Amino acid sequence: MRGVRQFGFTLLEVLLVVLLMGLAAAAVTYTTSGADQHKALERTARQFIAATELVLDETILSGHFIGIVIDDRHYEFVFYDEGKWKPLQQDRLLAAKEMEPGVEMDLVLDGLPLTQEDEEDESWFDEPLIERSEDEKKKFPEPQVLLFPSGEMSAFELTFIGKDEAGQEIQVLVVGDALGRLTLGREDGFDD
Repeated sequence: MRGVRQFGFTLLEVLLVVLLMGLAAAAVTYTTSGADQHKALERTARQFIAATELVLDETILSGHFIGIVIDDRHYEFVFYDEGKWKPLQQDRLLAAKEMEPGVEMDLVLDGLPLTQEDEEDESWFDEPLIERSEDEKKKFPEPQVLLFPSGEMSAFELTFIGKDEAGQEIQVLVVGDALGRLTLGREDGFDD
């Protein structure tokens, strides 16, 4: 009797190849998901930079003071008019921007945290400070970052903070210097 030779793959060989392809796909998905989250956070930071540069150009052209109000979950541009800071609402780019779920912001001004224990309530402008109600503070918020008609601005570091798929914290830093330059990360290459 002659041996019959079969051509093709056994079921076990096919299942083994499918298992290996699945593991490879899972590994690729796992390693790129954190990168995708980082890219999304970086895109949010770049949108902030683009909007701020646009508004800074507007301050130079118009000669008006414009500020940026920043809290943990949103930022908005405001302008100084009739003794109050009023929100800019002309277009979609400059309207108040709410962060995606899971994304927060941390602001440091001139190397100091945003809130300080010995902070005094004083204004950069000539009007005397009047105690305002909480409703008025929400309607006319005071900016933390000022953009000046000279093209300069308050120096700051704004960190966009999120989490990747594994729950690890990821950060993207935006640095604004006193000369009105905005960068993604520090120019010296040292991001904390």
